Amino acid sequence: MIEQENPLIQITEEDIRQANRLSLHCPICAGAVEDNPEFEALTPVVCAECGTLYHKACWEQSSGKCAILGCDHDKYYVYGRRIAPVLTISHTDIPRLAPNGSNRPAVRTKELKAEQARQVEQLRRPSLLRRLLQWLLDQIKIG
Repeated sequence: MIEQENPLIQITEEDIRQANRLSLHCPICAGAVEDNPEFEALTPVVCAECGTLYHKACWEQSSGKCAILGCDHDKYYVYGRRIAPVLTISHTDIPRLAPNGSNRPAVRTKELKAEQARQVEQLRRPSLLRRLLQWLLDQIKIG
């Protein structure tokens, strides 16, 4: 049997970041970081730079900085909450002028406004079931 030498393993900074992200234990107290804590102090927070999980109280105990060697980032976000807007709409997304350049609103703008008005009216108007239940309640009233 011939012995074969394996190539050396090189660990990069990205490997360390990935390992910290996958860790389910707080680096300060070594306790498990859970998603649904009973106490607010145990709320899971994530370092905005390297992605390491902490308990909120442990983050604050470590001077409000990441305890991972070489990170020292001072910003965090609560685990599970979105940090970016879900949808961003600009006024330029809906054209105000018709394609020919006239001052009349574009056809698509009119369609969107009509659809919005229809949906609002539908929400205001009681459904058939609601009207039927109201009629039944009016019939049951003893006066």
